Amino acid sequence: MADLSTDSLGRLLGALASRPGVLPKYRYASAGTLYPVQAYLSLPAPGVPGLPPGCHYHDPEAHALAPVSDHPAGDVPLLLLIAQMAAIEPVYGALSEDFCMLEAGYMTAALEDAAAEAGLALEDAGDPAGWDRPGLTTALALDATHAPLLALRISAR
Repeated sequence: MADLSTDSLGRLLGALASRPGVLPKYRYASAGTLYPVQAYLSLPAPGVPGLPPGCHYHDPEAHALAPVSDHPAGDVPLLLLIAQMAAIEPVYGALSEDFCMLEAGYMTAALEDAAAEAGLALEDAGDPAGWDRPGLTTALALDATHAPLLALRISAR
């Protein structure tokens, strides 16, 4: 993890940052422009210089990381995509999960492009929906309206 830096992680997460406008604009599509899928960065000890170990929420409007907990979600650096179902279910009902999975796919494509430019590699870390839910809930400060969608392992190339 010594090869990861705040600069390379910032360039990676820049793929998810919004651009100013009347409505926030992103590099990826979302059903109804609701953007219910959220990104969390999990860093095991010792973290990276300038970022402590634990979980951090990526605020796409500020393009900033906000600490969520000091408990990492795993023993390797991870980027987790989590759907906030309360943001989409009132509009799309039973189709909400499908639309969130599409959005997560679009986000992953944007992240893969950014990872290559930042000298990072992403690989599938498994389905977080099958992980220890209480541990994930604690690490990411999730509630019952959150649905884990995807986990990507982050490494230097």
